[in-house]
Amino acid sequence: MKIVYCCPQLFHPGGMERIISMKANYLADVYGYEVFIITEKQFGNKPFYELSDKIKHIDLGLDYDGLTGSSLLKSVINRIVLKRRQKRFLKNILEDIKADIVISTFFSEASILPSIHDGSRKILEIHFCRGVKMMYAKAFRFSFVKKCLYYIQQSIDEHIIVPKYDRFITLTEEDKQRWRTIIPNVAAIPNILTFNNTGLVGLEAKQIIAVGRLDAQKGFDRLINIWAKVCCHFDWNLKIVGAGCDHDKLQDLIKAKNVEAYTTLIPPTQFIYEEFCSSSIFVMTSRYEGLPMVMLEAMSCSLPCIAYDFKCGPRDIITNGYNGFICKEDDEQDFANKLSLLITNQELRLKMGLNARASVQKYKAEIIMPKWKKLFEEIIEK
Repeated sequence: MKIVYCCPQLFHPGGMERIISMKANYLADVYGYEVFIITEKQFGNKPFYELSDKIKHIDLGLDYDGLTGSSLLKSVINRIVLKRRQKRFLKNILEDIKADIVISTFFSEASILPSIHDGSRKILEIHFCRGVKMMYAKAFRFSFVKKCLYYIQQSIDEHIIVPKYDRFITLTEEDKQRWRTIIPNVAAIPNILTFNNTGLVGLEAKQIIAVGRLDAQKGFDRLINIWAKVCCHFDWNLKIVGAGCDHDKLQDLIKAKNVEAYTTLIPPTQFIYEEFCSSSIFVMTSRYEGLPMVMLEAMSCSLPCIAYDFKCGPRDIITNGYNGFICKEDDEQDFANKLSLLITNQELRLKMGLNARASVQKYKAEIIMPKWKKLFEEIIEK
């Protein structure tokens, strides 16, 4: 079977990049499929996560990011030119590959693939949640005009683009139910565990960990505000692992809140497993997600989790009070109280941590990937 993934790039250390790499590796190495990854803007950069030698990687060399900063009219014209070029490139490549399945990750290729009649079945998988463009525009505080454009694009995505695909895949049951009101051919297949810790963690380290891109989506500004309510009472450290456009802003906020002595910012690392194993609590204050990879990873390392009730992910992963806590959106005091409770109660940390590790075993690759195999076979048979 020939499978093609289309995605923006693979050189960033993000959850989507990791999961696409892992799924592609599994399909190629375990199932023996012929797997292709077509990126939009790799530009010769090495993939951050290792790819199997069996995978064929093709880059289109399209710089959509270069449109940022241009006037609205110039940006629209250049985007149209790039879209036409992208469609021409994809059409030629896909007609040459003659794939059985082509998978869009819901980026620029999503509006193009259904119009390419190369004989393949088309699957659209979303790595965020329904309404992501509206959430993005709100989180990044776009201008009124730009917000309106994003809202219009969101409506086009939901009512025009998504229905054109043979199957639409969400990451969570919560999000599937939200889409089902308008899309009948929707299914939920979650991310797979990137690693599985088999050792016991004592959760004695006085360290709390958060991981993610340093931008408005991940909500680390909210986390720092919460931490300022807690840290002065305990001899603990908050470690934030990530890089991004808000790095300096977050450093300024850490200084303004007088939590420099209790807070550490470090860049992304390929040794995140070791960082989890040297921590005792995982926290997440994102404004929106799909199914947070880092949450699954942290829980597989026996870390109890505390998260806001953002869309989507926490409700599928966390059973409140059993393997972690879900706090009402923007309720800083409740979040601070739950964090203080776990800091002061090692027995509760251990109990929740063991429950956390047990509860994420259902996300193992050997459980999740057969769902993809079955989906591919069902679609091809139709």
